[in-house]
Amino acid sequence: PMPPGVAPEHAFTMRAPSNAFGMRIVWAILFFLPLAVVVTSAFLTPSAAGLGTHTQLGLAPCGFYEWTGLPCPGCGLTTCFAHMVRGEVIGASRANAFGVLLFLTTLVSLPFSLLGLWRGLSVSAVLERLSVDKMALILACGSIGVWLVRLLTIYFVY
Repeated sequence: PMPPGVAPEHAFTMRAPSNAFGMRIVWAILFFLPLAVVVTSAFLTPSAAGLGTHTQLGLAPCGFYEWTGLPCPGCGLTTCFAHMVRGEVIGASRANAFGVLLFLTTLVSLPFSLLGLWRGLSVSAVLERLSVDKMALILACGSIGVWLVRLLTIYFVY
């Protein structure tokens, strides 16, 4: 939460109070993790099947998919990201349409987290100012919505 008496619109100018080093550590994590995801995606070859690209990282196939024959909400996300780093929006959408929005959100997070790292801003103030809680809820609902559409498409088309 914002400190008392500080308006949310000042979140991008407000320095972290006493624990600036700790804030910079958090910002570094918030920068390097999404960056690692994007960079890793660039080294993966998108699976022609639209899912399963993550197995190139040594990860197991999706247990939900193997057990039910139906994609889980995350099926195709790695394939989608591998397409998106190449600018292949259509291939990305076919793999997982929600993943396009998630990839763009990941990209947009990079400059914000770098700014926070550089300026030593208060993490909670910036996250509150950006309404990250609302964005997370929208992303979660989008994920479930896209998954339900995929399931209905499989049921009614095939």
